[in-house]
Amino acid sequence: MSELFAYTSCGLQGIFLRNGFDVMETAYGEAISIHNIKGLHSAIGLNLVCSQATLSEREIRFLRKEMDLSQKHLARILGVGETSVRNWESGRVKISGPADKMLRVLYRDSVEKGEVREILENLSELNSDAHNDRMELEKTDSGWRAQVAA
Repeated sequence: MSELFAYTSCGLQGIFLRNGFDVMETAYGEAISIHNIKGLHSAIGLNLVCSQATLSEREIRFLRKEMDLSQKHLARILGVGETSVRNWESGRVKISGPADKMLRVLYRDSVEKGEVREILENLSELNSDAHNDRMELEKTDSGWRAQVAA
């Protein structure tokens, strides 16, 4: 078996590749070329979200970046302040259980091209002040349906 390659460019520690990379000599020294880096990052992310341990600050940052989200955008989707995400990623504060779980669901959904992110973004844009105290329902052939209240 060949020597393992410690893959640190993703910002995580403890990631070792058994294969899937080439070592090349260049005019500037040794260089590493990794095959299918997008697939590698997906595999790393899926492994992280399926683990039982609470996500670390580096893991939170990795998942956010893989989803191409700013701290502000992730905060809005999760329903927390931007400083919360910043504090999680810096290690000043541990991520809460519900936010940890939702981040895992959000990442897995992004890899599987699901609809969770779209649903959460729509929910985050709802105006909580525009609550309607009246709901009108109508029985139709296919069941009950909410109607716009007059």
